[in-house]
Amino acid sequence: MPFANLLLRARSRKIWRDPVRTVLTLESFSRTEADGGKDIGSAAGKVADDELRGHLRRHTADELRHAELFRTRAAQLRSTLDLPTGTGSEAEDSAYDLSRGRPAAEVDAHGFFTSGLLDELGEVAYVAMLHAAEKRAAQLFTVHRDLTRHDPETCAVFEEILRDEQYHVAYTRTILEKWSNNGRASEVAAAKSGARGGHFWSAWKRTGIRSGAAFSRGVLHVLYLTLLLPFGLFARRGAVEQGWADIESDASSGNSSKPLRSQY
Repeated sequence: MPFANLLLRARSRKIWRDPVRTVLTLESFSRTEADGGKDIGSAAGKVADDELRGHLRRHTADELRHAELFRTRAAQLRSTLDLPTGTGSEAEDSAYDLSRGRPAAEVDAHGFFTSGLLDELGEVAYVAMLHAAEKRAAQLFTVHRDLTRHDPETCAVFEEILRDEQYHVAYTRTILEKWSNNGRASEVAAAKSGARGGHFWSAWKRTGIRSGAAFSRGVLHVLYLTLLLPFGLFARRGAVEQGWADIESDASSGNSSKPLRSQY
């Protein structure tokens, strides 16, 4: 198993053991699939290749159906937990959000180029990016299917979606191979390299964001333990007790003055 999948499995295991995070994660996946469907549907109306257009239209229907599957399962689980709509951001931050750390100006939450970039880059680059994204999605959903075997209904959702993901990977590969065999090999190779490089760069950015946050927390802990905490303890030890003096104890110490009867 690739090392990245091992990390994903370790990171995601606790999500599916927490009912609240399970619901929020399924809802996140639903939004992701809906975004992907809209993007691919837009691309389907602009490509010149008839065969590709037919695949993209079927792909669009698949993505929207996946969004509904995730949404329905999330709603079922949410009803059993009696969770209010729009649970707090603290829980939502714990969900597996596919869009976290990705450059919004370049790709959508699913990792696809936006329709504007399709016009700019052309069909080959778009399909290469789509192929790479679907391969990652298939790996992702395979891991989550394995982690939800204790929940047969949720596992069945991933099983159904994985069948479609295999088709998505296969048709994008076929289209790229067709173009490569038709004299566009260098263009296809460059597009594939760009898709892999874009994924690496996005992953590097996400790693930087997470490691930067962890480093900041570490520095704050060190500062607290080495500066603030010792200073606070030292200040408490040197503090002078303040308040009203005890008249009786003052008299017992040898002071023969009469007890006070008034302020003056």
